[in-house]
Amino acid sequence: MSFPELQALSASVAALTASVAPRIIALQGRDGRELSGFIWRTGLAITADEVLEGDDEIAALGADGKLATAQIIGRDPSTDVALLKLDTPEFADWTHAAPPAPGSLAVLVGRGEDSVLSGLASVTEVGSAWRSMRGGEIDARITLGLRLSPRSEGGAVVAPDGSLIGMAVTGARRRTIAIPASTIARSVATLSEKGYIPRGWLGVSLHPLAAAGGAIVVGLEPASPAANGGFLVGDIITTWGGAAVHSVSDIADRLNAGTVGKTISLGVQRGGSALELEITIGERPRS
Repeated sequence: MSFPELQALSASVAALTASVAPRIIALQGRDGRELSGFIWRTGLAITADEVLEGDDEIAALGADGKLATAQIIGRDPSTDVALLKLDTPEFADWTHAAPPAPGSLAVLVGRGEDSVLSGLASVTEVGSAWRSMRGGEIDARITLGLRLSPRSEGGAVVAPDGSLIGMAVTGARRRTIAIPASTIARSVATLSEKGYIPRGWLGVSLHPLAAAGGAIVVGLEPASPAANGGFLVGDIITTWGGAAVHSVSDIADRLNAGTVGKTISLGVQRGGSALELEITIGERPRS
């Protein structure tokens, strides 16, 4: 019995896997854990930050079977992107895929010690931009109908035309999600320049007001953005750019890399009076 359509699909998935396999690397940390990564462009590779722990370097195995050492030159926990530097063949920039549609197919490509790893998946959900638990701006919520093997985490999620959808990571409830290529590109640009992702900084210590909402200033650092903008201890922050502030985390979540250098209007209650203070967000000092 022959199934030509299924044979054609099988051959296409195998061909697609083979076409991107030269860009896929296997990684092994000092504790023996295995994961995947992929070459972003010549000399630079990407993998999932969450599973790297405290490593400064990691063993990398490429398509040529040669073991090398990759230096971790930048990490962005907010988007789960780690940037690696290693010797690679010459590669053109990987074309980014258009946002996939629910029901479309994607191929997840990783690498193990002995073989390339490949999994065919349907795109089960495509949602709007969202914020990670660590405050990262993720351009789309892309969920795949495939259980992610630990060895394939950090691997490439590829569209049928060979373009890059994103990086495979484990999301909430063990779902497999793809960090979009556009999000990775933004992190890579900052990590290449700075080696880290800056965070916004007000220079205040805050405590929640459970009953009324908002956040009360209980500490103020000298010469900080908040101090320079006129904040006083005891002020209650009630709005950020016109949007209500319900908790301390509302403010912490907004202090991402995109806010550094921006001037924000913060609504404040002070001694029963409502004020608007214009604050230019600083960059959080690195300890």
